[in-house]
Amino acid sequence: MLTDQELKKIFSWLPYRKDWPVDSSQIEGNIENYFGPLISTYRNNEIFHTYEPQDGGTSNFLEFICYPKEDLYTGNAIAVYISLCAPIACYGQTQFFTNEKYSGHNFLKPEMIGLVTDENLKAIEEEITAIINDNQLTIISQEFANLPLPQEVVDKMKNNNLNFGDRYLNGLFQWMD
Repeated sequence: MLTDQELKKIFSWLPYRKDWPVDSSQIEGNIENYFGPLISTYRNNEIFHTYEPQDGGTSNFLEFICYPKEDLYTGNAIAVYISLCAPIACYGQTQFFTNEKYSGHNFLKPEMIGLVTDENLKAIEEEITAIINDNQLTIISQEFANLPLPQEVVDKMKNNNLNFGDRYLNGLFQWMD
C-alpha cells in the first residue's frame, strides 16, 4: 500500500510523494483546489448532514462527521478522515452530539476503522464509500490502522498534547494546537 519512506513522510506531515498535489503548508487554497469537489459533496449531501471538525488548518487531514438529517442530533454517526499527505482515507462509527452551542465526538480507535454497526447509518456508509471511491482514495484497513508506530514517531507526537495513541491511525491523522 505505502512504502516505509512514504509512511515516514506522512507521519511528518509531508506529501508522501513529490507529485502529490496537496501541501497544506503551501499557498492558501491548495487544499480547496484539490479537494474542493469532495468537500462540497460532504457539505451539500442529500443523504446526511456533515460537521467538519478538521479542515486542514491545524491538522494533516480533513474530518467529516456524517449523521442523519436532523438539526440537533445525539447518537451514532460516521467519522471520515481524509489525509492531506496521501490519497488515503478511513471511516468508522462514532458517538456524536450537537446542540445550539456545541458539538462533540470521539476520535476513532483503530478497532473501529471500517465498522458501522448501527443499521440506521448503512445508507450513509454506502454514500461515504462511494464518495471516497469517486475521489480515487484508498480506504485503509483496520489491520493497517492498528499497526504500531515507530517509537520515534510516538515520541515526537507526545510533544503535542492533542495526539494520543501509538498506532498507524494516530500517525496518519494528526493535529496540532
